[in-house]
Amino acid sequence: MTHVMVDNLSMARSTLWESLPLFQDEEDQDIFDKLKTCPVFQDLPTRGLAVVKDRCHLRQYKENEHVFRAGEPGVGMYIILEGQVEIYRKEGELKRQFAILSEGEFFGEVALLEDLPRTASARALGYCRLMGFFRPDLMTLFQRKPRLASLILMNMARLTAHRLINTNQALEDCQKTMHASGQSELDRLSLVNPGQLVAGTADD
Repeated sequence: MTHVMVDNLSMARSTLWESLPLFQDEEDQDIFDKLKTCPVFQDLPTRGLAVVKDRCHLRQYKENEHVFRAGEPGVGMYIILEGQVEIYRKEGELKRQFAILSEGEFFGEVALLEDLPRTASARALGYCRLMGFFRPDLMTLFQRKPRLASLILMNMARLTAHRLINTNQALEDCQKTMHASGQSELDRLSLVNPGQLVAGTADD
């Protein structure tokens, strides 16, 4: 009889746990949705996403306020919950803009893996709400939830590989364009009579 009561109690607790809502309000649900669509956390189970969410840090930024600047130590990644963020780098007196990111997009994820200086700056273009996930949070997951942390690392490796492939393709396309442009110039010059070139030089 006692064993039956214990089993029934355990089943009741299990059912209660499964029926409890993961998120208490709309903001929690919004954070969960953003995590779910972020490639870094792709294919994580629902409970795993909830664990990650609990380790995230909410930040608010005013217009023109920097999230970080080039050269500063990288501590982690950010997901945009609201607003827009400009990614850019100052090169002398010039400013090179890399991207303008909007709600749902992310940046700075390389800092989860390496303690390297930021290679670009991130600036809020208006009021922004961001969600940060930092390297110490990932290290804590390795200690407490190693399988979950390993899934995140696998996603990071996949994301890095895709970016390398895209970068290599862009370089190849650029080389082909430069080669085609140079070949066109050579073809144009080959059609010119050498005497015309000499005459033109003499006239100059």
